[in-house]
Amino acid sequence: MSQQPCILVVDDEEIIREFVAEVLEEYDIAHAEDGQDAIDKIPDVNPDLIITDIKMPVKGGEEVIRFAKKYNSSIPIIVITGYTSLDIANECVRLGAIGFLSKPFTIVQLRDEVRKCLEG
Repeated sequence: MSQQPCILVVDDEEIIREFVAEVLEEYDIAHAEDGQDAIDKIPDVNPDLIITDIKMPVKGGEEVIRFAKKYNSSIPIIVITGYTSLDIANECVRLGAIGFLSKPFTIVQLRDEVRKCLEG
């Protein structure tokens, strides 16, 4: 039996982390409360996918993306944010994110984006 992919969920809102974990219950989920927490956990967790918010205290999602891509350039990253703008989306893609979801997003949108990222 193969091990489930590990997804690191990075968001300063506990309710978002819990929602994502519940929706993606078939995966192995790790949590990070902010960008610094994520950066500290990435080497230990070695995630197959990162889902990160952009606006967080301490360090934001852009720094998570930069660190993750230096650590392992092939890690797919999905950005979730309530601050949707073309500039933010373009910057995240430039840094290496491959998915982008605006809050509030639906269960179907989240599952589709995760499946797309993990299946390549």
